[in-house]
Amino acid sequence: MKIIHINDKLDISGGVEVSIRDVMLALQARGVEAHWIAIKREGREVHMQGQDTAFNWRGPLSKLHCSPLASLISANTILHVHSLSEPEILRRLFEFAPVVRHLHEQRVFCPGQGKFWAASETICNRPYGLHCLRHAYTQRCCNRHPKRLLHQFANTRFEIEEASRRYAMMVANSEYTRTEAIRAGVPRGRVRVLNYFTEVTPEPNWAASPPPVIAFAGRLSRTKGVHVLLDAFAKVRLTVPDARLEVLGRGNDEDIFFRQSEALGLESAVEFLGWADRPTIHARLSRATVVAFPSIYPEAFGITGIEAMMRGKPVVAFDVGGVGDWLRHNVTGYAVQANDTDAYAEALEELLMNPHQARSMGQKARAEAMARFTAETKLDELCGIYYEALQ
Repeated sequence: MKIIHINDKLDISGGVEVSIRDVMLALQARGVEAHWIAIKREGREVHMQGQDTAFNWRGPLSKLHCSPLASLISANTILHVHSLSEPEILRRLFEFAPVVRHLHEQRVFCPGQGKFWAASETICNRPYGLHCLRHAYTQRCCNRHPKRLLHQFANTRFEIEEASRRYAMMVANSEYTRTEAIRAGVPRGRVRVLNYFTEVTPEPNWAASPPPVIAFAGRLSRTKGVHVLLDAFAKVRLTVPDARLEVLGRGNDEDIFFRQSEALGLESAVEFLGWADRPTIHARLSRATVVAFPSIYPEAFGITGIEAMMRGKPVVAFDVGGVGDWLRHNVTGYAVQANDTDAYAEALEELLMNPHQARSMGQKARAEAMARFTAETKLDELCGIYYEALQ
């Protein structure tokens, strides 16, 4: 069996790419041949790059069958498509080999790719339809340039009405993405849920007493709820004066958050660390008392959550999207109603002020991560999906 992962980029810029990398490494460890190809459409041409194969190809879409990708395909090959939404490319891929579509985010069933109304900062609970064209302007949930909006709407229509019938299988990363895809019109029997996994890290030192630190790792954007976290942290500091917040990540809204932190008088208590490598992220998450996951848009899953659990840390999150697939309220952390800043602050305070409770929840989180979110527990399921797709 040969697996060719197809995405719109090669660089690790989010949870999608983290998942591709981890799946590739786990498959290769099992002796399965796996490749990662990035494909971008540029007008009538296609630009193709390979992560582990030495090619950089550019040519007309009509010549895709002459590309290095086509030369890689042999018997028992699966094309595993991730963040790629180009109907003409996908139609040609269907001719090459069985295609498995991964639902990492909402792009398959939402033209705005987020199911989130930015204007009111509320979650869209309506399935895809003509209303999306209006809400792009009234709720800023999609690109408002007419040509780009129509292009994204056409992509979603293609996915729902045509592609979902032609994929050999569709893999949803959470029950949330599966449910929303079905609501939008994807045939129920075409979608399987397969959660992400994360690397197994050393057993935490349960005897250690971590400092009153809250850690956040992710993109610095309003959808990730960093502004809500800062407001909640200001309330926490009134009760826990020595509490600190460590923020790992960069993003388009970071300047807004820098100014908000200053306006709240938190300069000495909040540390913005920028992007960090994996050892740094591991160290920062491991030394914290609690990990914050304050996304206010419906996260399709949330890899940071299971990374925190693996390191024995309780998580405080808003109960949105796929968070419920990994966070058990009052067991491995707290799931708070979306945008309830007071409740979020109270949950953080509870864990900072009660180290024993934080440790107990962290131990349960670690046990759950080891039982449910390792490569060993997920790769058998994924390979089963691949073998079924080959049939």
